[in-house]
Amino acid sequence: MLGHFVSWRKVAEFRNDLGRLLDELAAFADKHPKDALPVFDVFIVGCLEKGDEVDDSSNDLGGFLEEVACAWTRCCEAAGMKGDEYIRKLAHWIDADTIGFFSDLESTVIPSLGMEYRKALEGELKKRLDTLSRETPQAAGPEQNKINADHRRAIETLKKLYMETMNTTALTEFCGQYGLDRKDCLDLANIFYGRKKLDCALEWTEKGSKMGEDRYSSEYELKELRRKILKNSGRGDDAVADAWADFEKHPDIHSFESVLECATKKEHANLKTRALVTFDKADLGDAAVALHKLKEIDRLSARLAAAKNESLQKIFYGYAIPMAESLSKKYQEQAARLYVAQAFEILDEKRAKAYHHAHDYLQNAKTLLEKCGDAATWSSLVMDVRREHRLKSSFMPGFEKIVAGDGSPREPTFKERIAKRLDQGSGSD
Repeated sequence: MLGHFVSWRKVAEFRNDLGRLLDELAAFADKHPKDALPVFDVFIVGCLEKGDEVDDSSNDLGGFLEEVACAWTRCCEAAGMKGDEYIRKLAHWIDADTIGFFSDLESTVIPSLGMEYRKALEGELKKRLDTLSRETPQAAGPEQNKINADHRRAIETLKKLYMETMNTTALTEFCGQYGLDRKDCLDLANIFYGRKKLDCALEWTEKGSKMGEDRYSSEYELKELRRKILKNSGRGDDAVADAWADFEKHPDIHSFESVLECATKKEHANLKTRALVTFDKADLGDAAVALHKLKEIDRLSARLAAAKNESLQKIFYGYAIPMAESLSKKYQEQAARLYVAQAFEILDEKRAKAYHHAHDYLQNAKTLLEKCGDAATWSSLVMDVRREHRLKSSFMPGFEKIVAGDGSPREPTFKERIAKRLDQGSGSD
């Protein structure tokens, strides 16, 4: 297909076609690795050549080339290619790629490397780091930036190599020489935790937690792992206390669920009682989501009743609508307020494509207000909508149908569409 551009609509299909070829090539390589190597070369070159003719914004071709690189690596090893030759070929593919698919190729192939190739890659990266360190003092401007990028990439690739082989000794020594970050601490903690060396694992989580912000967002994972270690070490109370401290800083359903994960089932009821007091003072959006998730409908209704309509609009609709459905059985007024708030959020933002949702929400509000005998609120709402949104021509006709009692405008259901064509004679359902 060289010479034909593959649009984003067709790129997934294109990748699937390539995937079938890779499967055939990999099966052939299992039996004839030496014969398969030159075919792999042509396949990789073809993909790189095609790269400029593919809309790869979703990384379909890039992801596929990672699979190809790993399959090619396994084939190289099965064919008996020596480590130094394999490293030379890796460098060739990186240079041959003018788009960036293989910019991180050395890191990509690490899970597929055997012992010989791992040692060859480790030696090459160490030699490169030494060379780059000597070049740094003489470089300036763009050249300096490139050296810094190459230096960082070599460091990260070596760290991944040690992590993949769980070589904690090499990883700690290397980090001591080239710098330690939160991700390194998390990786080391996970290795020691997997080995059931809980004291070592805990030490690394605490070391990582004390570090300042870096480019890796590993703080949450470090905290979760630390609490898991504490719980498994018989220090469940410490784990709960640590999670509770975070919950009080950021009281939402997720931080509270972290508390419950650290606690025993016997402690859940007491912790929930304490948490409800905190949620009573928390931000409405976070508190409402938590109270609904915890099935505290009475408490949720009370929080909503005390809130202004503007605050209700700020609750994400994905949470607000299920809340309204839960409230509608016992607290029709508060459920109606949620529906109205979400309708007004759509109208205020002028999201015309969502006006049909606003119609549905207002119809639900009308039904609920009529159930609880609050016709005055509905009448006032109708006047507000007519005054503030009268110029929305794609919304108002449907709204007036709701006011007239004709229900929310909608597309007919499948059953309604086919009703006239059905045989209505005897014996028909």
